[in-house]
Amino acid sequence: MNIESVTRVTVISGLAHVGKSTVARLLGTDPVALSPEADAAGLVRDAIQRRPPGGVVVVEAHPGLSPLDVAAGLLAIDGADLVAPGAPTPQLGDLVTVLDASRFWRDLRREGPAHPGADSDDDRTLGDLLVEQIEWATVVVINKTDLVSAAACDDIRDFVRLLNPASHVLCTHRGHDGAGAPWPAPRGDVLTWLQRSPGWVAQLNGETLLWRSTFGLTCVVYREPRPFHPERLADFLANRAGDAGEILRSRGLFRLATRVGIIGSWSSAGPTVTFEPTDMSTADAESPWGQEIAFFGRNLDPDRLVALLDACLLSDDELLAGPSAWARLADPFPFWDVDA
Repeated sequence: MNIESVTRVTVISGLAHVGKSTVARLLGTDPVALSPEADAAGLVRDAIQRRPPGGVVVVEAHPGLSPLDVAAGLLAIDGADLVAPGAPTPQLGDLVTVLDASRFWRDLRREGPAHPGADSDDDRTLGDLLVEQIEWATVVVINKTDLVSAAACDDIRDFVRLLNPASHVLCTHRGHDGAGAPWPAPRGDVLTWLQRSPGWVAQLNGETLLWRSTFGLTCVVYREPRPFHPERLADFLANRAGDAGEILRSRGLFRLATRVGIIGSWSSAGPTVTFEPTDMSTADAESPWGQEIAFFGRNLDPDRLVALLDACLLSDDELLAGPSAWARLADPFPFWDVDA
């Protein structure tokens, strides 16, 4: 395809007041503001028609949107009926996330709603959204580095690389310094690349080395075929999760003994943990039999964390009692509507 016939669509995401508007303006004139209710495909289509061939359309996403939210909405612009005859073909480019270095750790640990005005159906916390924006980005801009020390900036950079080792990381002052730095070459299929970008996927696939940063950031992968005893797991999460260090992010798949045949999705960001059922089949050879969870944190003691999680599993006697006995175990977790 001739480069002149393509217009790249770059998406800028980030929480409120992190400086993404400045970055957006530096990357393209008249960025397109995208709200949760907006017709992403329609807005981008109109912007493409106003751009010269070979140009770039920059979309500035609402603080409550993650890069994947926006990318999914933009898939519709591939439809031939949405692009005028002779107009450039839209191509999804970089998904850029902007972070505020001065408040990064505070935002990650907050339990409040993801953004002001979030509706009742959006139960994500600020930490949840922040992690989504990091994990699903091709470029991460750590902004406002003039407000923190060089060491603090390095600490955030190391955490970003743990969560998304494939991302291109820039450190900027008021959005300026990194804007002129080399950006990665355009990717042929961004969505395919993104499926492998989160650090937890890479860790569970054994594709990255487990390491410890200068500031004590590290990852511990937990694997165990036995299911969890729900009551003991709930006690761990409520009272003992911090005994092995600070867990900043965890993600993976797990099984509760009381919910035979259901593979659960485990996700935490900051202090908030979310358990949901998946549609994975237990008969699938690639589905885990028990637990496969990556824990990212600071000053984690791997042996201690593994011992605490092992204590939440079924005992030998409980395991041998079989599923009919497991079903009678106390289960304090909310009901899973598998059909939904």
